[in-house]
Amino acid sequence: MIETTSQLDEYRSALINHPLYNAMNSIDAIQRFMETHVFAVWDFMSLLKRLQLDLTCASIPWTPVGNPFTRRLINEIVFGEESDVDQNGNATSHFELYIKAMEDIGADTSAIKSFIQQLEQGETWEKAIV
Repeated sequence: MIETTSQLDEYRSALINHPLYNAMNSIDAIQRFMETHVFAVWDFMSLLKRLQLDLTCASIPWTPVGNPFTRRLINEIVFGEESDVDQNGNATSHFELYIKAMEDIGADTSAIKSFIQQLEQGETWEKAIV
């Protein structure tokens, strides 16, 4: 237990002292960060949905699939990420909240919006990302 706590303290310190925090020293720097980080937010959702497809039942007819604890964990994360609420109590996803935050700070959302639009039109992510 002590070794684990020590390791966690080491990782916590590394996170707290990460150079990224010092780089976020202007609105422009935050805008540039968000314009690229939004793709990581989208990627997280894609990875999460892949886990949901692989580790839970996401098809009809429904049948219990895999470990019940794993199913619950994945579905709770999906629920939180896809079904949060904004400051006005409206249902929204964390991804959509991030886009709204980008707009509020004046970051350019054209790249991510174009990417999502291409995906919605059936383009593969590999082609849409270029």
